[in-house]
Amino acid sequence: MKELKPNYTDCHQINAALDKSGYCVLNASSVIEWLSCSKEKLLDLATSWNDLPNDNYLKDGGRYRYRRHGSFIFENNSLVKVPHRAHWQPIDYNALHGGIERWFEAIKDTTLKKTAWEKILIQFASTASSVQGNNQIKWCIEAHQFRIDTADGIGRPTPEGAHRDGVDYVAVFMVNRKNI
Repeated sequence: MKELKPNYTDCHQINAALDKSGYCVLNASSVIEWLSCSKEKLLDLATSWNDLPNDNYLKDGGRYRYRRHGSFIFENNSLVKVPHRAHWQPIDYNALHGGIERWFEAIKDTTLKKTAWEKILIQFASTASSVQGNNQIKWCIEAHQFRIDTADGIGRPTPEGAHRDGVDYVAVFMVNRKNI
């Protein structure tokens, strides 16, 4: 069977790819370059995914998704954590899990203090501002740490199926993928 490989975007072409296609895929070395962050710092951040509590809001009763949540404001090239709050989506965006306040446990302070964490959020917001052509945008950022356990069969990262998050931009970072 032929392995499918994504069409990776060079980190210097992110804005052009987002303008043209609305998405881009970076390989690990491009992420390192885009963030100006060492591989060691990213690997240090990856360890924080080993301590995620169960997602207790799965309406299918599953025990396969683990998560932490945090909210931030990025403005004037500065990132500020806001008080912990619920994650909420309207039902028309997420038919299965929408319409309820989901109070996931907060992302740990030890994670938030890691160099790579801040670099990811700042660079993502800066890139979104650049794509918008406006570096004065105030971004409200929700960040989720997820882990999906497939030990009981197929993984279900989104049991709600195709849905919208109701936001302008989404970034997904695959961390320490195993047995995919």
